[in-house]
Amino acid sequence: MEQKKCKNKKCQRPLPEGYKYKYCESCRNMRTEHIKDFGKKALGAAVLIGGPIITIATKGKIKPNKK
Repeated sequence: MEQKKCKNKKCQRPLPEGYKYKYCESCRNMRTEHIKDFGKKALGAAVLIGGPIITIATKGKIKPNKK
């Protein structure tokens, strides 16, 4: 039986027998971090752009209650 290798082109580490993932643990963790970073950037951009758009669309009618 042929030895399975990590699918990452830069890594190519041999994977143990019966390992159910295509990528090694290190590559899987790196991929998770990249996805988290992208999500944070996308959320930041949405807040930065969405706030002024909502203000313009409602013509400033939404105001917080001040007591």
